[in-house]
Amino acid sequence: YVTDGETNASLRKGDDVMSITDDRAAELLADRRARGPVKRAAKKAPVRKTPAKKAVKRAAKKG
Repeated sequence: YVTDGETNASLRKGDDVMSITDDRAAELLADRRARGPVKRAAKKAPVRKTPAKKAVKRAAKKG
């Protein structure tokens, strides 16, 4: 990828890391800025477990 400190842009399949020019890097960064920020999926709220009810002790019926 190439970066200018703010924006990151991935290289295309035809681009070679060692031979990329400043003009090509600027073009990739401009294309990336034109696409806008990445939209991320909203996180789902964790499912809360209902607390277990405590067992109630009762006196046994006699009889």
